[in-house]
Amino acid sequence: MKGSSSASKYFEIPKFFYFSQKGTYSGSVTDRDFNYKAVPICPKEGDKVLRASYWSGKNCLEKSENVTTKEFPFNESGHSEMVKWLEDSCLSRDEVKPDYKIRQALAEKIRKENIKPANTAKVIRDGFQESAER
Repeated sequence: MKGSSSASKYFEIPKFFYFSQKGTYSGSVTDRDFNYKAVPICPKEGDKVLRASYWSGKNCLEKSENVTTKEFPFNESGHSEMVKWLEDSCLSRDEVKPDYKIRQALAEKIRKENIKPANTAKVIRDGFQESAER
């Protein structure tokens, strides 16, 4: 779960104020191969909108194929709709990197138990071996 500075409880994305100051934001959810970007579109004339896109792969938005994009009203409500759309799109994807959760759990164990750097490789190796035996 993300911190209180994020508008999403699943991944990092700023609250509306950030976008109202013409900030753009991009991020990714590694275990679902989900990349996303939100951009305020503020023409001198016409309606302002929040444009959100998502895609998969290692490339940036501009160099990716199969990008899905949607525009939302440029206000708090539109921002909430955008976040929900991104969350739903992300959560509907299958996990493509199941070992990511194992790595996260092992990293947390290393932090919590204050394991010395010299011993981390053994903890990681043993953790993956235990996971494979299940």
